[in-house]
Amino acid sequence: MNTLEPSQPTTFSQTYLIERDAGLLCRILGLYPSRGIDVVAARYEYAAKDVMNLHVSVGATHEDMADTLRVLVDKASTFVGVIAACEHEAIAVRAA
Repeated sequence: MNTLEPSQPTTFSQTYLIERDAGLLCRILGLYPSRGIDVVAARYEYAAKDVMNLHVSVGATHEDMADTLRVLVDKASTFVGVIAACEHEAIAVRAA
């Protein structure tokens, strides 16, 4: 019997350094569904006094996802309270 192992999906990750503000966090996370993008994972952690690190991962659902996310990062970086924003591609690691 020959079984095919599914290929590992590509995910895109974005990291935001933001002021500690729940409203700002909600505005950033709200950008994803407004553009039809499903969030696979989100992590929000302390970075420094009144500064938090938000890490968001989304699954690649279409070929131009990188461009879509780049626009999203540019949009979010204009929000008051966003100190820095960047995106990068990462390979999702499956648990054995």
